[in-house]
Amino acid sequence: MDVILNINNLNYQTIFQNLTLSLEKKKIITIAGSNNSGKTTLCRILDRKIQDSFNINLMGKDIDEYSLEKYNHLLQVVYPKEYHFQETTPREEIETVETLKEKKEFIINELKALKILEKEIIKCSMTERIWLQIMMAILKSSEIVVIDNLDYYFDPIDLQTFYDFIKKCTKFFHNSFIVTATSLEMATSSDVLYIIQKGEFILHGEPLTVLQRDNVINKAGLSVPFMIDLSVKLRDYELIKDIELDQERLIEALWN
Repeated sequence: MDVILNINNLNYQTIFQNLTLSLEKKKIITIAGSNNSGKTTLCRILDRKIQDSFNINLMGKDIDEYSLEKYNHLLQVVYPKEYHFQETTPREEIETVETLKEKKEFIINELKALKILEKEIIKCSMTERIWLQIMMAILKSSEIVVIDNLDYYFDPIDLQTFYDFIKKCTKFFHNSFIVTATSLEMATSSDVLYIIQKGEFILHGEPLTVLQRDNVINKAGLSVPFMIDLSVKLRDYELIKDIELDQERLIEALWN
């Protein structure tokens, strides 16, 4: 196990009590919870915007041992809508970042696919600017990118595109990701799912395993995605053998 981030027994005011999390290299963690569950506060702690005596280890060192410049090179936090761009184009913004040539070319190709590479940022939609935020963070970070409450701003199609994109980043550039969310619709696209309630991780593990704990999840103010909820019920009635996420395959399994 190549763990690159360890949060050990994190305590902060009345928000967190003994919070523990670990992130492995090339992995995607989703932290899901309702509003005011502590997600953004955790992002701000990882961003070092909240200063206190925290037991957080990054790449074998306490985060306070890093200069801010070095820390920002290892870990970037994205707060959607808090973008600060010049009146330029995404290509010009990208050219200001010193990073691997291959990584820069990869990001440029992704922005071409989104059809915003040469578009004036002032004319970009909010969603397009958030995409640029995310890609700039990936360019600047050699290890971890944290993105807060993205599902609040992205529709399901954008979210699917986003998870497909960051999976490519974990494969090609070995980045790791922590994504916080207010719903569980894209939870199965991550490697590890954490459910947070009132500053406490009440569940964590492989997403499909966690999502079967619907009674705990519902108490946290979240809803299990329809296909998973239906599959679990059908499996419990021995109508299917395994959980099925694809509607057409589920219908086929029922007919068989």
